[in-house]
Amino acid sequence: MASFKKTATGWRADVFKKGIRRSKTFRAKREAVAWSNQIEYEIEQGHHDTGAAPPNATMYHILERYRDDVSPKKRGARWEVTRLNQMMRDPLLADVKLSDVGPRHFSAWRDKRLKKVSGSTVNREFNLLTHACKLAWREWQWLKEHPMAGVSRPPENKPRDRVITDAEIESYVETSGFSFKTPPATVLSRVGAMFLFASETAMRGGEICKMKKTDIDFNKRVVYIPETKTGVPRWVPLSTKAIKILNHVLDYTKGTPTVFCVTASQRDALSRKIMKKAGLEGINFHDTRRTALTRLSQKFGPMELAKISGHQDLKILQSVYYAPDPSDLVEKLD
Repeated sequence: MASFKKTATGWRADVFKKGIRRSKTFRAKREAVAWSNQIEYEIEQGHHDTGAAPPNATMYHILERYRDDVSPKKRGARWEVTRLNQMMRDPLLADVKLSDVGPRHFSAWRDKRLKKVSGSTVNREFNLLTHACKLAWREWQWLKEHPMAGVSRPPENKPRDRVITDAEIESYVETSGFSFKTPPATVLSRVGAMFLFASETAMRGGEICKMKKTDIDFNKRVVYIPETKTGVPRWVPLSTKAIKILNHVLDYTKGTPTVFCVTASQRDALSRKIMKKAGLEGINFHDTRRTALTRLSQKFGPMELAKISGHQDLKILQSVYYAPDPSDLVEKLD
């Protein structure tokens, strides 16, 4: 019996019959239904394979199976599917036969990508390819060895060290139209509220987008984040200003699924629009996290700061996000 589920990229069909499980994602539900009917018929007739690589299989087939069977089970499915589809359209990688694939093909792909994107982006895609090849080698047995072994990774980008000034925060919020004097009736104004809230709490943009009223304990002045980048839930303390922002927004969005009623894609697009209109250069939304943590570091020690930010590695917290002004450190000596 097949089941169908709506996803961010279309319709996912899952077939489980006679111990054989198959799944695939399609743009339209009718395509998913037609495919599942065909697969069920083949299994019933004993003609469907049990997971062996197709004849003359290429890297395209590995990427396709990973996209359809593995990516949908992850929180970052949307990003992975987009990247995998992009790789499947690149003949430099997708057209290589599994019988021939080796380090030279991935080296060529790496060098080509570095001409278009940063080293950090290539490394994220590198991780995706590595896992796909590892599964194809160890579990699916489509490969006789890991084809990416020995391929060098490009250096990571230098960590951002941008701390947003109070004047820049004020300009961003004013341009968004957010004000405590008027209801945040537009999505643009609520993005401004999110920016201000992020600058107070050091929460990630995605965490703020998903935040629900039931996650907030106004009595204890904390918000619970059940899904985090590290996979470890955490509680974040809320300043008086953060509470003021929440109350003002909730007066308008009461009854909506999320507090700010803004999707991740809306936040990304509208934040860039606000930056451009305000004439703010060299800033992105995620810089609010460093800005907040730098300010909070004046009040909390490293362990307390890590509890707020959710960092598992204090070295990353200190090297990437913690950027106190040297003059502030001097004042603490006296």
